[in-house]
Amino acid sequence: MSAEPSEQRPRGAALREALARHRFALGLIGLAATVLFLAPLIRGEVFALRDHFDYFQPLRWFTAQELKAGRLPLWNPYSASGEPWLANPQTGVFYPPAWIFLVLPFATAFMLHLLAHFALLGWGTYLLLQRTLSRGAALVGAVATMFSGPILSLLDVSNNFCTLAWIPLALWCAGERAWKRGGAVLALAFLAGEPFFAALGALLFVIVGVATTKWREGIRGVALAGAVAVGLSAVQLLPFVEYVAGSDRTGGAMEDTLILRDSMAWADWLRVVLPPEGFGRLSGLSQLFIPVVYVGVAVFVLALVGAVMARRRLATIGWLLLLAGAIVVSTGPEWLTRLPLTIFRYPARLVPVGALAIAALAATGWDRVRRDRRWLDLLVIMILVADLLPRTRLLLTTQPFRTDVVPYDREIGARGKILKFGEPDALHRAEWMSGYLNLYDRRFDAFTAAPLVSAAYDRFYRQLLATPTSEGYAKAAVTHIISSYSLPDRWPLVTHAGNIGIYRNPQAWPMAAHFVKDSASMRYAMWKLDTSSATIEVTAADDGILVLRQQAAPGWTVDVDGARAEPLVIDGVFRGVEVPKGRHEVVWRYRPWSVTAGAMMTIVTLLSLQVPLFVKRRK
Repeated sequence: MSAEPSEQRPRGAALREALARHRFALGLIGLAATVLFLAPLIRGEVFALRDHFDYFQPLRWFTAQELKAGRLPLWNPYSASGEPWLANPQTGVFYPPAWIFLVLPFATAFMLHLLAHFALLGWGTYLLLQRTLSRGAALVGAVATMFSGPILSLLDVSNNFCTLAWIPLALWCAGERAWKRGGAVLALAFLAGEPFFAALGALLFVIVGVATTKWREGIRGVALAGAVAVGLSAVQLLPFVEYVAGSDRTGGAMEDTLILRDSMAWADWLRVVLPPEGFGRLSGLSQLFIPVVYVGVAVFVLALVGAVMARRRLATIGWLLLLAGAIVVSTGPEWLTRLPLTIFRYPARLVPVGALAIAALAATGWDRVRRDRRWLDLLVIMILVADLLPRTRLLLTTQPFRTDVVPYDREIGARGKILKFGEPDALHRAEWMSGYLNLYDRRFDAFTAAPLVSAAYDRFYRQLLATPTSEGYAKAAVTHIISSYSLPDRWPLVTHAGNIGIYRNPQAWPMAAHFVKDSASMRYAMWKLDTSSATIEVTAADDGILVLRQQAAPGWTVDVDGARAEPLVIDGVFRGVEVPKGRHEVVWRYRPWSVTAGAMMTIVTLLSLQVPLFVKRRK
């Protein structure tokens, strides 16, 4: 990390100067990024590997569909018996680059969204490195970062990739003492969808900001940047914090094995210099979150040179410490399980951070041995790309974008929930309806692929899996079971695909029903759900309780015939309300306080940032 001070310049001057002085390098980085994405953009295809296919594509498609229809997607009624949607930063509702999905065809928008962040990562890394290194060395370091195996392995976990792409630019802002701009960059990093990387970027911003200036000025500047970052991101940050407070991430609710899943073994760090012999499980890695950890032999050799022969020792020590921290945390130390708040899962996600540090050290090494010849820089870049790209080609697999990938009749999951258990084949992700594939056809799934879930619902769902009884599934409104196992005859087989069968639960209760008190009487209700409300029409034979098999959560209110009523929690997770005899309309509305408060904070911050500009123009 850079530790060299720079003279104070007028607001925006540093960025304008950088763009003017480094046109060639920035243009070359943009060209390299475009070439990597050009073929699928021309063919109208999208990346298809892993989470591209069954998580981020349906997530972004569903969010875009709701916004295009003029609906703010506060709630997702189709997964996990309903879950906060806007509160999940991965949805990108308030992330400006994600608004491209509202104006372009989905396949084009999906690829351009990733392309923009790929170029952003390269540009930010170059600007950061050139503060202490020659332009040619910084360019080599930027390309080594972009095309390394760990970085490209993050493409399918695009919230991690997009947030990481902002971190080098944030560090450059800290080094240039561009505090307000740095705060805006940190806000964008959080809005990109990965809170852990955003927090890591904020920590590094503080370190660089204080280290590159007088400590009093640095503390004031960092505080200003923090205020700007929190204010601009509050519209997303406050709902996220409210969601986390009641989730399985607090109070030690998450199992240790889940926290440490996909940890990077110490010995596997040696593979950063060993070209992979296979892909996925064939690679021999102890974790699969980062399927390619190779950073290149030449990059590693240059990194060794940089670590030993660097001219700027403080910056080199910073990168070495970052690498050491990434190695230690990625191995999954036990202390991660003892934190009161589960910061993140999949420790191997720190491997790309280590790759960034290695590439920066390689740029330092190249700066030490290079001659001032641009063609030598270009030659080294071509050697690096020729070495790295063949090792990562499977990460760039593409296919046409489709929404009709689930091979089951649309009635399956249309009026009741689907529950999945068993051990599916990884080749049958569509048949398993994994991730958020249920959102394409708006099917109801008792599970969620979200990174966090309500602690109460998590306990409820685990109990369903632990005791698979018809009665338990019936009360949860589970109408179909997807399983790789053969189920008893009481669950009739409807259809099958590959090694997966679809079974019907003939005893399933309806999604909404009225129950008479102290009686087994139950009457079905007509219901309609959307991303901010639920409307139920019921004719009750007697006084009783109307139950909607959707999660209860802070922010839900209920009206019976237009009058506010007291909401109930049924079976510890579902929504209910007392309804007297007769015909009634019951309306639940989702209006969490955190969204309103966050929006007000963001608006006030935006206005306060515009006041100095207005005053300056008037003067």
